[in-house]
Amino acid sequence: MSAPLTQIACPPRRERWFQSPKVLRHGVMAFFFLFLLHVAWDHQVKGGGPRGTPSVEAYCPFGGLESLYQFLTTGGFIRHIEPSAMIMFAALLLLTLVASRGFCGWICPFGSVQEWLGLIGRKIFRKKFNPSGKFDRALRYFKYVVLAVIIVLTWHVGALVFRDYDPFLAFFHLGKSMDELPYAYAVLGAALAGSLYIERFFCKYACPLGAVLGILGNAGLTRIQRDPAGCKGCNICQKKCHAHVDFLSVTTIRDAECNHCMDCVVDCPKPNVLSVRGPKWRFSHPVYASMLVFGLLALIGTSQLAGKWQTRPAMVSFTTKDKLDPENIRGWMTLGEISQGYGMPLERLYKDAGIPAKVHAATRLNMVARTYNVKFEPDKIRDVVRSYLEGKPASPAPMVPSNPPAARPPAGSAASGKSVAKGEGKGQGPGPGQDHPGGSDQEVKGFMTLNEIALKAGVPKEYLLKSLGIAASIDPRSPVREWMHDQGKSIQDLRDAVKDYRAGKR
Repeated sequence: MSAPLTQIACPPRRERWFQSPKVLRHGVMAFFFLFLLHVAWDHQVKGGGPRGTPSVEAYCPFGGLESLYQFLTTGGFIRHIEPSAMIMFAALLLLTLVASRGFCGWICPFGSVQEWLGLIGRKIFRKKFNPSGKFDRALRYFKYVVLAVIIVLTWHVGALVFRDYDPFLAFFHLGKSMDELPYAYAVLGAALAGSLYIERFFCKYACPLGAVLGILGNAGLTRIQRDPAGCKGCNICQKKCHAHVDFLSVTTIRDAECNHCMDCVVDCPKPNVLSVRGPKWRFSHPVYASMLVFGLLALIGTSQLAGKWQTRPAMVSFTTKDKLDPENIRGWMTLGEISQGYGMPLERLYKDAGIPAKVHAATRLNMVARTYNVKFEPDKIRDVVRSYLEGKPASPAPMVPSNPPAARPPAGSAASGKSVAKGEGKGQGPGPGQDHPGGSDQEVKGFMTLNEIALKAGVPKEYLLKSLGIAASIDPRSPVREWMHDQGKSIQDLRDAVKDYRAGKR
């Protein structure tokens, strides 16, 4: 009788690096990051406005939440917000109800940047510093405070109060507009520096969108579940988790800090102990990634087919209530368009505004100073045009002409720059919260709301209304240019009221 054959155990097949589920996740993260980086670069090079390219704000779902109250009560949007942001917010709500906080762990570009910086930080500091304990847990509630403050102020003022401090916006400005967004760049610097040492630093402690998804994520259908029968209690999952989720005390993870990155599933030394499950299904990494990516793209595509997707501002009429209104001037308009639209001779426009003759008429208003290296304040154009109209009324022109009346300027001068209609250039002057030196009354702009002016200028809105003899029935969350002319007043009247208040004439 022959001896039995000895069974030789074959070593398990090693997984190649590109087959790792972590590589899949970082690939998805890179896809969305590069897409938004392309949007940001394109916007900086080609400019914004109706004929330009979209801003990154058009793809930010948090903008939809900020403008939600305005949309529900007036049907309109807060300045800088386009319908696409509202659609992105609605799509994110649906995704969160299905896939919990997968957006944070797989899609959010700013979260990806922080995570990649954390990987670099480990190489620099030779360790992963991930604080835990009561102080860390308490500090994480700060983002809910940030969320509450932003929502209350934004919905009351009718303007994006967080925009001046938004590190996401500063990052995707690609180093531009530092003079207009100094606080945002400061917050960005702190967030990036902190992420080198603490993984997803801003996400953990201050991200308002993360706070929203943390609340909604509790209703999500997918959960990370632990099989206690197979778990050996090594606690590697919690030690490596950026959020320090407590895995060993529960079988279903419901921690609001879990962003469904699923790294714990990969790091667990025993297969299938940790898994992502729905009500009846178990999701692999590829299936979960497909659900997130194709779910988001399908929702956006549906809105496009329905004709609701809009990422750029609409063309602006030169008139308000059939009356020429200089407050409708935008930075993406060319000098020739302004001249033609308001019936002001180009030579007089140049002379009164102090524009050198070498500046082409096809140059965008917000590109004059940059292209020709001259000292020029775009906001002055409104005052120049207003003075001209008061001295010589012109025939109203309904829309901005599609072609400039003069030859094109040198390459890039008319087609580049930032959209002031989106608030990213200099054509509109300082944005909310960015006062002129010395607190000049010129900080009052027609696009601002009465609540915003009262907040930024430090003047009670009741005083402004009383000084102008205007009834308190107007909506303080709507831009003042929408109702000022109906009341027989001008922006300059409002500026004079602010000046009088500061001079003590009360």
